Amino acid sequence: MIMRNTFFSSDPALDPFYNHIQDNPDRKDAHDFIEDLWQKYESYAEPGFLDDAKKDFLARTWEMYLGCLFLNYGFDLQKKAQKEGPDLQLQWNNRSIWVEATAPESGTGDNAVPEYRFNEVPDQPSEQIIFRFTSAIKEKFKKSKSYTSKGIINIDDFYIIAINGGRIRYSLVAPTLPYIVLSVLPFGDLVLAFDNESGKLVNSFHQYRDAVTTAKGSPVPTDIFMNMDYAGISAVLYSYMNVVNHPNRIGVEVHIVHNPLADNKLPLGIFPFGTEWRFENNKLIRENYDK
Repeated sequence: MIMRNTFFSSDPALDPFYNHIQDNPDRKDAHDFIEDLWQKYESYAEPGFLDDAKKDFLARTWEMYLGCLFLNYGFDLQKKAQKEGPDLQLQWNNRSIWVEATAPESGTGDNAVPEYRFNEVPDQPSEQIIFRFTSAIKEKFKKSKSYTSKGIINIDDFYIIAINGGRIRYSLVAPTLPYIVLSVLPFGDLVLAFDNESGKLVNSFHQYRDAVTTAKGSPVPTDIFMNMDYAGISAVLYSYMNVVNHPNRIGVEVHIVHNPLADNKLPLGIFPFGTEWRFENNKLIRENYDK
């Protein structure tokens, strides 16, 4: 019988969240959840994965979560033999689907997402959250170009950026559309129009917004998927999941936003889980696969 490694070891880690889940009996559910994921994902993980998890726990568990999600739905996940390249590779119809996983932090300085304040109902820091997501997308897309130049990503491959909001406060619930939609398509606040006499709702629409502003007033584009410069991104995938706050059935909380200008467009419905978004004929269309 082959002995399998456990995810957690008895050695202390640099990441305090790792130590917290490893040592805290009140987090046994999260501990067991991670160990269950690792039993599925271990044979696909890149060399040094467990050591990396001790340094950046949430990022590595997000990658593992995604790998297990794709395996659960029958995708052909490839074993990663080297560190260079996107985190995950799926084989589909003789083509590769590359998935780059990222778990951005809340940031620092004036543009950071603020801390929770107990006994207060704060304004939703929407622009700061969107800024964190757009920054992560731009960073990962820039990195993908080096993979393409080295021949790791081929010209006809699909490329997805998978963002986890688990360490960005307030990102779970957006005021109207999900924050990941607001980060790549030019939709702003929801406007409701009522009839003056009857008081009935007669129309509703989202304002056009192609940018948010930083604390210093600099514009940050939110129409990434309306810009041909980003045609190398097939879609973005988003989840609020983290090891403490996760759904009973993984994938139900996921949002997938297709890039209408992508060079390599993902087939609609290719991922039969969560909620799929696409912009078509000047309309935002939503399809829920977990009804």
